[in-house]
Amino acid sequence: MPSLNADQMIAEAEAATGLVDWGGDDFRAPLQVLTNALNDEAQLHAAGERMARRHLHDVLCGRLRMADDRQHHTGIAGEKIVAPVFVIGLPRSGTTFLHNLLTQDPNNRAPATWEIMYPSPPPERAASRDDPRIAQCQAKLRDIGFLDEGLQAIHPFGARRPEECNFIWEYTLRSVNYMAWWHVPSYTQMLYGGDMRPVYESHRRFLQHLQHRHAAERWVLKTPAHMAWLDTLLAVYPDACLIQCHRDPAKIIPSLSNNLLQYRKLYSTLRPAGSYGMLELQSRSLARVDALRARPDFSGRFIDAPYADVQADPMAVVRRIYGHFGMPLAPETEAAMQGWLTRDRSGHAAGAKHQYDGKDFGVDAAEIDRHFGDYIARYNIALER
Repeated sequence: MPSLNADQMIAEAEAATGLVDWGGDDFRAPLQVLTNALNDEAQLHAAGERMARRHLHDVLCGRLRMADDRQHHTGIAGEKIVAPVFVIGLPRSGTTFLHNLLTQDPNNRAPATWEIMYPSPPPERAASRDDPRIAQCQAKLRDIGFLDEGLQAIHPFGARRPEECNFIWEYTLRSVNYMAWWHVPSYTQMLYGGDMRPVYESHRRFLQHLQHRHAAERWVLKTPAHMAWLDTLLAVYPDACLIQCHRDPAKIIPSLSNNLLQYRKLYSTLRPAGSYGMLELQSRSLARVDALRARPDFSGRFIDAPYADVQADPMAVVRRIYGHFGMPLAPETEAAMQGWLTRDRSGHAAGAKHQYDGKDFGVDAAEIDRHFGDYIARYNIALER
């Protein structure tokens, strides 16, 4: 049985870095809940425990080093994060595709996987193509199985690729990543029942860290998980611009369930039945977003990006987004985006396909409509059944 010990892991990170200033102690309680859940609930196999232990060690060391950087690079705390763009929406609704497309604009800055995984010292623009941490990150992705063909077909990983905000959240030890990778229901309950304000404040500090020596005009960020805490996001980023992707939940829920299954296979032999609670969790997140969108003070803050529209004419959707938020779209930026679209289509045609069946996760059209019927009608979602 796994024997992860929170106090021991903290001591090991301090010994590895020679640092003891954690920048606050709010990570200790969730780390304790997480390690207890990994020991008692996750049923990690030997390789899964090794990978989990290594990853959490890296996260803890990264937190220590960033706290130390903030002491030595005093300008980090003065960095301004202005009108960041967030791509949100149900998981598997095209958020990754749209996020990657928007990052082809050189005025947009997105955190690359290697910057999130190894953020210290603050990355420099001049070294952004050949920083040795890029190779280090790619090697780790391979070691933990994230470059396996099955996962790549679902969510392509790579050291240079833009990555989701929930990877940034890991430095608070409060992240949906852990409930995705591991069966940790007690941790999940703690996460969704707690105050996420410290997580979003830490997220802002992380962006300041990355921006300090490599800035752009605006941040373009992404995770479907923002929907569960969108009120907190807007409290920390009151000038945020929000792009909400939409897709038929009948395609989303089984795809998301299979995604979680593939993660669990990396770490454990445990195979929970059903859709991993995603029907209920995602429908509750949508209800929170709808409540915010109904407020007059937020009405102009959102723009919609239906999956069918993005697939049919992605550049038309991009032009609509840029126009809505008053962002200039230069001809050379459109050309760069179009070039990426061509490369992306070729890569998908040659790569592995994401195959799944909703019946494997107990999902049928009636159950989808019971949870999401109002959402489908409200946004006139094109059905894919």
